[in-house]
Amino acid sequence: MEKLPAGKAGKTGKYFKYAIGEIILVVIGILIALQVNNWNIERTDKDREAKYLSTIVLDLKKDLVRLDYLINFRKNRVLGDQKLIQQINGEPINNVTNLAKNVVNSLMEENFSANNTTFLELSNSGNLNLISNDAIKLLLLELEELYKTNNLNIAHETFDYREYISKPASKHLDIEKLFPVFIGQKTVEEQKITIDSFNSLLKSKEYKNGLFIMTIMSSSYIASYEKMKSKSETIIKLIQFKK
Repeated sequence: MEKLPAGKAGKTGKYFKYAIGEIILVVIGILIALQVNNWNIERTDKDREAKYLSTIVLDLKKDLVRLDYLINFRKNRVLGDQKLIQQINGEPINNVTNLAKNVVNSLMEENFSANNTTFLELSNSGNLNLISNDAIKLLLLELEELYKTNNLNIAHETFDYREYISKPASKHLDIEKLFPVFIGQKTVEEQKITIDSFNSLLKSKEYKNGLFIMTIMSSSYIASYEKMKSKSETIIKLIQFKK
């Protein structure tokens, strides 16, 4: 095999080293560019995560206000409905005003609708993995399951309410006459409302069954709302601690 002259061999070695050096520099440049790109993506994801979490906190704080109201509403509803059942079962009616208020309160529908648009956007867009804290993510998923159960319960309660509470009340009462007493604008005397005004309603088996069903439903809602409240408060604390 023919050997290269010493000068040419030296130049070839230098070119080879130069080429290797160039390749190494290109590879280093690519690696740096990839790393910078990864840093940018990571920073962007963290910014997006922070925005999502901030919005989730705002949503949950709104829900907490509503949940507190509904827990109190349901507790009062249970007390009022139980009192009516006791009076239907023979307990003496000593206060017509309270009777009127309990009856009107039994006609009230108050339900919870979650402010979960931000979570649904995260979930439906496949961006739920932006939330880096697994505990927060798990609690949000558990909260969403409670929301779904709540929505199913609303549909069930709405049917029972209309069938067993609203229909008998519409049939046996002058609700327009009772409402001013309920909101405190007029007295039962002014409205000429007496115990006899409620006789036919309190004899209605449908109404009594409706009251019983509503006490069960309201007790179930209270427990569910308390769970939602607890999980919401925990999520808010975790997000604020994360910051």
